[in-house]
Amino acid sequence: MGKNNIKILSRQTDVSTFYNKASVVLNLSDKRQFVETFGLTALEAMSAGLPVIVPTEGGIAEMVEDGVNGYKVDVQELERIICLIEKTLNDKDHYMRMANESYQASLYFKDDTMIERILTILNE
Repeated sequence: MGKNNIKILSRQTDVSTFYNKASVVLNLSDKRQFVETFGLTALEAMSAGLPVIVPTEGGIAEMVEDGVNGYKVDVQELERIICLIEKTLNDKDHYMRMANESYQASLYFKDDTMIERILTILNE
């Protein structure tokens, strides 16, 4: 038999240990099946300083600037996904730039920033 390369876990209350072990996070939602409206997993990954690969449509795609803090790719483009993972992991400088940009983009969604922006809108 092949390698044992998958592990199924129950729902986790603290996912930070998984992000701490990761290098890149993929969310490969198929837009033909459903559209990811926000993408909390991508945001969590970005707040851990991880580049992400996300679908091309939906709210999740709005968080990612293609080629800057991650990539937007159709789930059907498996060869492209493989190339982007290899490109990201094989170029340390590129990886570090993307990781930093990913973290910086996540700051836009911090609690205090969001509350401040909501209060500004409500006070207008």
